[in-house]
Amino acid sequence: MKKDIHPKYYSDCIVTCACGNTFVTGSTKKEIKVEVCAACHPFFTGEQKFVDTEGRVDKFIRKRNEAETESKKRKAVNEAKEKRKQAEKSQVRPTNLKELLEEEKSESKEDQSSKSQPETIKTATKQ
Repeated sequence: MKKDIHPKYYSDCIVTCACGNTFVTGSTKKEIKVEVCAACHPFFTGEQKFVDTEGRVDKFIRKRNEAETESKKRKAVNEAKEKRKQAEKSQVRPTNLKELLEEEKSESKEDQSSKSQPETIKTATKQ
């Protein structure tokens, strides 16, 4: 055998069960903690009991709820992105310089007409 490649073996390993039972065995670990042993296992005791270690059912329900909320958040984000994409697609953008210049001219005419209207209203109200 090669030296220093094998783990250290403890012949006095103490095994402790959740029911309180302890016994000694050999292992590569100094201490072992188990949830079910021969003293409390239903197969050996003949009793039927439900063993729920660390709330496995509760843990599963919690993880499922977290996954559902996460998926709802992702759906909301994806819907918002889709709406933005559709809004950008619905905007008509000029395809060439000529259309861009025509659009600017029409906007400038609208701005001038909207600026002149309030002045006429002001003069009409003063008289």
